[in-house]
Amino acid sequence: MTMNFKDPINLFKAIYSVGLLIFSVIYIMGFIGISETKLSGDVSPALAYFAIWGAVLWLTMVEGGQASLVGLDPVNRELYKESHPIAYKIAEVSNVGDNLDRYLLGRQFMVVAIVFIVNMSGAPNEGAELWGFPDIVTDIFLGSGLAMILFTCMVGQLNTQVNASHCMLDYIDNYFGYFTFWVAMAIEFSGLLHAAYVVAMLVSWAAGKKIESKEPPKEGFDL
Repeated sequence: MTMNFKDPINLFKAIYSVGLLIFSVIYIMGFIGISETKLSGDVSPALAYFAIWGAVLWLTMVEGGQASLVGLDPVNRELYKESHPIAYKIAEVSNVGDNLDRYLLGRQFMVVAIVFIVNMSGAPNEGAELWGFPDIVTDIFLGSGLAMILFTCMVGQLNTQVNASHCMLDYIDNYFGYFTFWVAMAIEFSGLLHAAYVVAMLVSWAAGKKIESKEPPKEGFDL
């Protein structure tokens, strides 16, 4: 998706959105610099900087990988076996049976965990002040959490989902995407989130609609 910046309204939206994002990033980094976030205060600003940017970088792949794999699910993976070998390796697993659902379950846990790290690293402590901004600015950007929302969503989530939906193969055709995929699968395999399947079964029963699986019933010790 592209924007027509010749349209004054679209141009205005883009300018004020980018302006808010830049302000939010500088504001958050400033609080980390003066040790007014949990991680920077309890440990060090250096660790908080590393954690927040590392987490957001990983979030870009977690979110973009979802858009790519869901979009590629109905595509014959043999078509890109030679041109995108790493994406093909991922699809060899994700496109089999119910593995895409397993990946999505593990991926969602990763999103929550990463956002928790981002908040712990960058969310200002209660009552923290910086650069003498008036209370209304502090209330809007800190009290409501708007600065953290804009930073996390626009840097780590939304742009990657849009880019990955248009460049599905290119986005995951790297070992960063390959590693992220297997972390999500490992989380699901651990059983930590399997209560979600029980809830899904209860909802299915209440709705009177059977859950369709792409795999035959498992027997014995089959995984």
